[in-house]
Amino acid sequence: MTYETDQSPIVPRLFGTAFSERPAAAYDELRAVGPVAWGQIAEGVYVLVVTNHAAARELLTDPEYTRDPGAWEALAHGGVPASLALMYAGGLQHTDGPDHERLRRAVDDCLAAVDLHAVRRTVQRHARTLIDAFAHRGHADLMAEYADPVSLRTLTDLLGCPPDAADRIRAHIRSVIAAEQDAAEASAELAHVLREVIAAKKYRPGADVTSWMLAHPALLSDREVQCQLASVILLGAAPTAAWIGATLHTLLTERAYASELVGGAVTIRQAMNETLSSRSPVANASVHYARFPKVLHGVHIPVGVPVLVSHAATGLDPDRPGRNASRDRSHLAWSAGAHRCPAQILAATIAETAIETVVDAVWDLTTPTPAIAGRPGPFQQCPVHVGVLFPPVPPVPPHAPGRPPENHRFSPMADAAKR
Repeated sequence: MTYETDQSPIVPRLFGTAFSERPAAAYDELRAVGPVAWGQIAEGVYVLVVTNHAAARELLTDPEYTRDPGAWEALAHGGVPASLALMYAGGLQHTDGPDHERLRRAVDDCLAAVDLHAVRRTVQRHARTLIDAFAHRGHADLMAEYADPVSLRTLTDLLGCPPDAADRIRAHIRSVIAAEQDAAEASAELAHVLREVIAAKKYRPGADVTSWMLAHPALLSDREVQCQLASVILLGAAPTAAWIGATLHTLLTERAYASELVGGAVTIRQAMNETLSSRSPVANASVHYARFPKVLHGVHIPVGVPVLVSHAATGLDPDRPGRNASRDRSHLAWSAGAHRCPAQILAATIAETAIETVVDAVWDLTTPTPAIAGRPGPFQQCPVHVGVLFPPVPPVPPHAPGRPPENHRFSPMADAAKR
């Protein structure tokens, strides 16, 4: 379905090779039109994209918009590819009002029960296993061989997934995130795995987020639990991995950080925050629909059209307050308003621990090229590769001091009881 627009004769494409390699060029085109402009997220699929920071914050906090994808006219008429609809509509549960408050309360409570000290130990355990696999070679792809698996393994442990379920989830998640042709099949397989995990936890609950959701006073249905778990995986693992990979690339290529890599956690936290500002892992999301015709920063918003927040573009908005200030946190990488990301502290703990661990374990990291191409799709902003070279490092013995036991399992409730 197409839409008439007199704003610009050119509608930038937020997909394809050119966008993956040069996303900033598309955002510049959009910004040149105005704070809200027409873009394409797939061939013939038109949306309004918010690139202005102030306009995005207004949209995210305005209750007169809905997140319900049933308001998307093109989706209702079959004009949206199934692979794309999975991420922007059908694959996740988007609610407003009392339903959203009930589900959000359950998610917040379950995530609050997680012991972050246990999370750090879990990340370190997985990280050391991954590092041992490539340290002796003297080269690695820190995206595919490290950031992706350490993020997903930690989150699937957190959800209480057995190892075989975690491996199956890993096989399907990238297709869904990238909106590839087999995304519908991958999403169905992911849903099947999560239903198996839910069934197992109903039979034998554990100290994990899935069991806590099933037992929560909000009385979530199995379908609601499945959707929340899918959200944690799809909106948690991939963006966190992108955050890790992009920050490592920044540490290795930016002079302000590269010369101070041994400086410790403060430098790493600064680099992590800069990544959220300049290369938001979630590129274009937070879809809203006007309940009735609206005007957003002077732009007419019709009913039935998705309005996307380009978190990547708003981070680069030259008019964003504090954009170049030290320790600025005005970016919208976590979104804002009622749908603000509930897992900020958890994601930051995973990312920071993963970055610290690989930097401490493998010294004299260098990257042969400063270029950083992105993965395909309008939703994510993630490096395809983060190739590094380093002096080969002998494997750390399994029972070396400081290494968690190999049979250590993520058990936040048990660890909390010891405190």
